[in-house]
Amino acid sequence: MPEARRIRPEERAAALVTIVAAFRKDPQVRWWFPDDCCYTEFAERFFGVLLDTRMEGGEVWVDDRCRAVSMWVPPGGNLIGPERAASRYQAMVTALPHPCGRRIRRTDDAVDQLLPTMPHWYLGVLACHPDHRGVGLGAAVAAPMLAAADRAGLPVALETGNPGNVGYYTRRGFAVVGRAQLEESVVVAGAQAPGAGMPQHTRGASRHGASSEPSEVTVHVMLRQPCG
Repeated sequence: MPEARRIRPEERAAALVTIVAAFRKDPQVRWWFPDDCCYTEFAERFFGVLLDTRMEGGEVWVDDRCRAVSMWVPPGGNLIGPERAASRYQAMVTALPHPCGRRIRRTDDAVDQLLPTMPHWYLGVLACHPDHRGVGLGAAVAAPMLAAADRAGLPVALETGNPGNVGYYTRRGFAVVGRAQLEESVVVAGAQAPGAGMPQHTRGASRHGASSEPSEVTVHVMLRQPCG
């Protein structure tokens, strides 16, 4: 398996390039940002804030060339302070153009209802550059924190709006605990297991998808119980 390590401050730009490229065809992210002409600009704003807050008060892991990135929120919320992290995030979302900010807020509201109430790690982003998929980089950059969660006896939660990712994560020990169907005019959330909102979390957990500009998307909330 390729080696992974914590990101270095000077690697922020390279990591952000990978994340934006990885999510360019993701159904959930393209529902948020449907305009092809402006996707890069808006996605950079969104993921840039998530990356900065996770570098400061969470965990960010990369491979040696930042071809893959995993971003994590600790149990209890970002260590810079959940309120401070949420304030940054909400300011960024509010500044996004219509309909981007509204769709992100709808996603957040629906997913927060489905996240577990017990302490857990949150895998906010797992991204691999499209030019480097299929060689285990995504699994490599996720492995250290999955192992840390296991050692601490803590579950790991995530969300994905890409149907293909459900199988990917299921093979790695995750199970779907709820779904949120998102459309332009309505959000219908349906839990499959006990859960409640934890607003300390922010979005961006799906990996990469196959089609752009969907009119609707189903977001899956998944949970991995500690192993060993």
